[in-house]
Amino acid sequence: MEPIVSSDEAKVQDYSRYGDVNDYIGSLKGDVFRDYRRRWHLASSMEKEFDFPLFLVFETMFKCNLKCTMCLHSSAGKKKYGYDGKLSFDKYKEIIREASEYGCPSLTIGGTSEPLLDARIADMISFANKSGFVDTMLNTNATLLTEDVGKALIEAELTRLRIGFDGATAETYESIRVGAKYENVKENILNFIELRNKMKSQFPIVRLSFVNLAANNSELESYVDFWKTVADYVTIQRYKPHEFTEKRSWKLMGAGDSSIKNIKCSQPFERVYIRGNGDVHACCSVVYGPKVGNVFETSIYEIWNSKKMKELRKELKKGIIDKNPGCKKCMIESYGAEY
Repeated sequence: MEPIVSSDEAKVQDYSRYGDVNDYIGSLKGDVFRDYRRRWHLASSMEKEFDFPLFLVFETMFKCNLKCTMCLHSSAGKKKYGYDGKLSFDKYKEIIREASEYGCPSLTIGGTSEPLLDARIADMISFANKSGFVDTMLNTNATLLTEDVGKALIEAELTRLRIGFDGATAETYESIRVGAKYENVKENILNFIELRNKMKSQFPIVRLSFVNLAANNSELESYVDFWKTVADYVTIQRYKPHEFTEKRSWKLMGAGDSSIKNIKCSQPFERVYIRGNGDVHACCSVVYGPKVGNVFETSIYEIWNSKKMKELRKELKKGIIDKNPGCKKCMIESYGAEY
C-alpha cells in the first residue's frame, strides 16, 4: 500500500538554511513548540481528531492591493465571494480568548487578503502571542513592508513572515503579481531581514514563497539559488487554482502535469478559515471548502464539533468526497487525484 500524502505535503518543496524549519523553531521556542508540532503531525496524518482546531486562518477583510494572475482578486469570482467591512478587533479578541482556553497554538493572518492593509495587524499578532499562541504567522505580498511596519511586527514577536514573491526577474514577477514593482518589493524584503538582524531578533523566520507556474518555471533555479542564502527558507508551491475554469486550470497555468496518487486532504483535521464577515470554512479555500458556520452565530468550538465538521472529517479520512463536490473538484483539479 502506498503511503497517504496530505494535500499540504503535496503542495510544497522547501529549501531551508537550518534543516527542517519546525525543528529549528523548536530549538528556539522549546518544548511548548515541539508539543504543538507533535499534535500537528497527529492531525495532518488523520490519526487524531482534536476537540479544537490547532490552526486558525484569519482573513480580517476581503481586500488586496494587487491583482495576481493566480488569485481570486483577479477573477470573475471576486464579486461573488467578496464582502465589505472587516472583522472587528473585539470579535477577533473574543475568538483568540476562546482559542486560548482550548490551547490552540497557531494562527495566520492573510487568507484572501493583504494583511498589511490592516493597520491593526501588529496589535493583533501581539494580542495572540500574549494569549498563549506559540506560532503566529503572516502571509503578505510585502509591497507595504516599510521599516515602520517591519519594526512593529518584530516587536509584536511574530513567529513567521511568509512572503509571496513569484519571479527572479522584474518582467516575470510583474506579469504575475500585477500592480507590484519587483525592485521595490525585493528591497523591502532585504531591508526587513537587515532590520530584524540589527534588532538582534531571531523572529520572525522569513519564508519566500514561489508559486510554480508555467510563466515562471524557467526562473525557478535562479530564484532558489539567490533566496536560499538570504531568507531563512524558500518554499516552492504547486499552483492550486482559486477557481476552476479553462483559463485557470492547473494543467494550463501550472508547471508540469504530474498527478499525485493516494492524496487526502487533512485540513479539516487541522484548521478553520475565519473571514471578516464571520463566515467559517473547513479548509484554506473559501470557494471549494465547505462553509461550516459563522462566528457571529456560533463559537469556534461548536463549529469545530458540529455534525457537519465531524461528518466531513470522517468522509475525508475514508477517502469519500462525493458528498462534497467542492472538495472533489479541488482534489482532482489541483492534484490530479484519482477516485
